[in-house]
Amino acid sequence: MKSKYFRISVTKRCNLSCPYCHREGNFSAATDELTPQEIQTACEAALDAGFTKFKLTGGEPTCRKDFGEIVSRLSKLPLPDLSMITNGTLLEDCARDLWNCGLRRLNVSLNTLNPKKFRTLQRRANFSVEKILRGLNEAQLVGFKHIKLNFVFVNEESRNDLTDLLNFINGKDFTLVLLPVIERNSNYTLKELHELLTTYGITGEETITDNEGIKKRLIRLTTNAKVLLREDELAQKKPYAFCDACKMSAHCREGIFPIRLSADGKIIPCLANSEHRISIRRQLAAQDMSALKSVFRKIEGWYNR
Repeated sequence: MKSKYFRISVTKRCNLSCPYCHREGNFSAATDELTPQEIQTACEAALDAGFTKFKLTGGEPTCRKDFGEIVSRLSKLPLPDLSMITNGTLLEDCARDLWNCGLRRLNVSLNTLNPKKFRTLQRRANFSVEKILRGLNEAQLVGFKHIKLNFVFVNEESRNDLTDLLNFINGKDFTLVLLPVIERNSNYTLKELHELLTTYGITGEETITDNEGIKKRLIRLTTNAKVLLREDELAQKKPYAFCDACKMSAHCREGIFPIRLSADGKIIPCLANSEHRISIRRQLAAQDMSALKSVFRKIEGWYNR
């Protein structure tokens, strides 16, 4: 099954320090970030290779002062689906500019509405939950619709946060994406998270299948809140030919399907295992589309048929 999902980490930098963050596999020493032109070239190559879903990630993408230029360049390409995932801390200041640059879809990570808990989770105390909420409001005012809020269920303490967020989105144009924490010995399966949602009262549910062939439940609660929860456990999918021999498969609860481009120009097929990463920094700098096509043909060969 060939992936059609390309995630582009535009920076390793972040202004928060969320404990559940996997940083898109950006764990190597700090190096120069890809330029807007190099990111554009990478997306052109991915588009030519058949990718249809493009998501800008980080670190925190809006930390880049030239992020508007990146969005502007990519929005001019015939990308079928372009979106960004953000922690929302700077949305209040940049939502209008991003809209004007051509961005139309947002995922915002929000794991608590409790101001005190938010401060304890962050080593940097420059931001508040209130600022993130103002950013969400600003994003809707300038035109963003159907914003998704990513919520990572970490432990029993997450129940109160989940309740708060479900109450918050009641009657609003948000969908809560409920995600299990990426941990080898996580106590929460997707089935258990679904059972948890039943305690809030489910009035409607449909199964949808995304472009990766992954099944998800779109659930509506009695409060009118909408929740998106994966039905498929990703570790069981084994998309790559090298998955069967991988010693890190226990870590594959999330994130194995998208092909990632790291902030320093490496193709990353899987967050758990660094063995198959490919640097394309030189090809991007030279805008060598022929060489990039060769890399993407190699990626095509990774997939199980």
